Amino acid sequence: MTLIADLLNTAFSRRKTSLDAIGALGLLLEEKRAKRPPGEDGGLLELLGPELATYRLSDAERTEIIEALSNAVLKQRKINHSMIWALNKSADERIFPVLATVLKRTLRVGSQEDAASEALNGLALFYPTSKSVLEEAARLGQGEVREQAQELLERLSLYDD
Repeated sequence: MTLIADLLNTAFSRRKTSLDAIGALGLLLEEKRAKRPPGEDGGLLELLGPELATYRLSDAERTEIIEALSNAVLKQRKINHSMIWALNKSADERIFPVLATVLKRTLRVGSQEDAASEALNGLALFYPTSKSVLEEAARLGQGEVREQAQELLERLSLYDD
């Protein structure tokens, strides 16, 4: 098994280390797109340890992680907000429909605020494409989810033409 397969298996398990694996996957996705000065690791060594901190995803591994996390999230009854956080770290346009689906599902159910909040954070990355989804959350959301959507729209609308 590869390192990425091991991390994905652990992430999808019910072991105590699953949250650590999800966090590592998210940080590796983020590192793939990070632009840092030579020699700067962004604190990865401290967060991930030496083996993972120096590991760099191939494009195929990045796709594998995004697809696996997306499929898992879409199948979950109780959505794991940490998986959404990890997907957000990729800032990959392929996650947009996943985030929109998750948000709409959580708005209908009226619970899972953590998942809704993470989905909103990710959707903000795709503004103005995500504007209608954010507006729906601002209208139909409850409590903190509604407030977060309204605040995001207010802040992001500053960039509208």
